[in-house]
Amino acid sequence: MLTGSLNLTVIIEAQRAIWFIVPLFPVFLIFFIGSIAETNRAPFDLAEAESELVSGFMTEHAAVIFVFFFLAEYASLVLICILTSILFLGGYLFDYLPLFSLMFNLIQYINFDYYITNLYNESIFSDPLMEGLLYGLTLGIKSCIMIFVFI
Repeated sequence: MLTGSLNLTVIIEAQRAIWFIVPLFPVFLIFFIGSIAETNRAPFDLAEAESELVSGFMTEHAAVIFVFFFLAEYASLVLICILTSILFLGGYLFDYLPLFSLMFNLIQYINFDYYITNLYNESIFSDPLMEGLLYGLTLGIKSCIMIFVFI
């Protein structure tokens, strides 16, 4: 409702000023608890009464079918974490310029003036391949952090 669109790119670009986790923190908590329940993580991991079954609902499944069940569970976990990072943590957005300017100030005394000038003028960010790589790494890192929170 804040962006007026269901397009994920529009939602991410609307978070350039501030991530949605800050103004929508109560909504994030509800979404987070609901996603924990959806992915059957503790304390919502009881699919049936444990006292009624010996080994749970997976007693009839072995080998390949058992692997597919677990792959489906972890694929849903990865999907929920990616959606969480897109909807509330700014997706692929990260301001790299302060990080690189700090790095440039540290190596400025080594006399790499040519490289510092070219990198500081954002010539490296004008390359679409490098920009896509940085965006992909940012989304991957945010999603991995969310996966570790879930597990």
